[in-house]
Amino acid sequence: MTLRAPALTDEMTGIQQRLDTGAHWALVGVFLSFPVAMGLANTLSAVVLLCWLGAGQFRQRWQVLRHNPVTLPALLLYGLILIGALYSSGDASHILLHVGKYSKLLLALVFLSLLGDPRWRRRSLVAFVVGMLFILASVYASIWFQLPWVSARSNPTRALGWGVDHTVVGDYITQNVMMSFFVVLCLTLRDVAAKPIWKWTWPVLALLAILSVTDLSLGRTGYFVLGACLLTYVLTAFPGRIRYALLVLLVVAMAASLLGSKTMRQRFDQAWTEAKNHDTDITSSIGHRLYNYKVVLTLIRERPLQGWGTGSYDRESCRVIVDKAQCAEFGWHPHDQYLFFWVENGLPGLLAYLWLIVAMVRVGRTRAGPERCLVYGLACALITDSLINSPLFSSRENHFFMFMMALLAAGPVLAAEVRCAHGDGKDPRPAPLL
Repeated sequence: MTLRAPALTDEMTGIQQRLDTGAHWALVGVFLSFPVAMGLANTLSAVVLLCWLGAGQFRQRWQVLRHNPVTLPALLLYGLILIGALYSSGDASHILLHVGKYSKLLLALVFLSLLGDPRWRRRSLVAFVVGMLFILASVYASIWFQLPWVSARSNPTRALGWGVDHTVVGDYITQNVMMSFFVVLCLTLRDVAAKPIWKWTWPVLALLAILSVTDLSLGRTGYFVLGACLLTYVLTAFPGRIRYALLVLLVVAMAASLLGSKTMRQRFDQAWTEAKNHDTDITSSIGHRLYNYKVVLTLIRERPLQGWGTGSYDRESCRVIVDKAQCAEFGWHPHDQYLFFWVENGLPGLLAYLWLIVAMVRVGRTRAGPERCLVYGLACALITDSLINSPLFSSRENHFFMFMMALLAAGPVLAAEVRCAHGDGKDPRPAPLL
């Protein structure tokens, strides 16, 4: 019996190591697939979770999490969501829906605990880049060809040509939000590229990504998020007077794009018309949002501290909406993540969400150079998108923000720690992605 115990222990250790490796490779698959194939990403996420549980090592996992700035706000926010489910005025199906959607906060922490090794962070980032390059290539290919993997749900018209919608995954809002961050990522990769060919390739890809938002997709959310991300990049990446000169250049370039692009002018003209007519036309994009804000602010004034409970917005908004036939259209979410948490989880829910965003900014402050640009770019995208959408409630945006938060919060993704030629010190020199 005593002779078999060590062998059994070694066998269990081997199984746990294989499960740990499986969790890491499945995680890389998640970063490859969540931008393009939600079903596959969800399946791989389940594989990650099962392997994570089977591999054990929970004490080591917790040591990775306990010192990370995003851990406590993420746990607090989800805890408030669970507490809100106990006193919610919503029906059971909506409560469970919200609890499930926001569970990505916990899944992100599982991912974060697996990303302590810089090699796995780099592999995950490469996987995400490959997924985004597939989307970008599909956008431009769909100008001339009907692509079989573009569903009618993503793009009902599937029209060919320039200046029309070429959404290829999810919906145009999600695609544009991810593409806006991808622009920052491309510019950042240009900053750390070692070979001249990549010094030119990444800016070209950034320009193509910008045009995919401005001229090859519907909506104006992408303009808002893209402009904020570019502004953040300029403020973060460049020092002193160069920064201010580039800010002026960026404003001029954005104005020139607006004046020179028929597509952009038409969309801004439409936005102005929708804003003027929001009282009479509440079904337009801006009219819909403004009406939602009126409804949600009415509910917040009734219960500002404790809120109405997780999953309550559907029922409570219908109580306030004048035309009950429009409850289904206006009761899904209020197009503002800050107000969404406030109305359902009260002031503590709003503060916990703000704490999570501040924690991401704190992570950025600990990074230097290009790494800081990436973290700030993601935080900026979340801040701006949350003003006009509910990104933690919308499935694909939820995956994007929570999973990328886990990746960037876990540690540097661009700098390779290289042993110095002499001594045991480490030289955190940027290493090219490709």
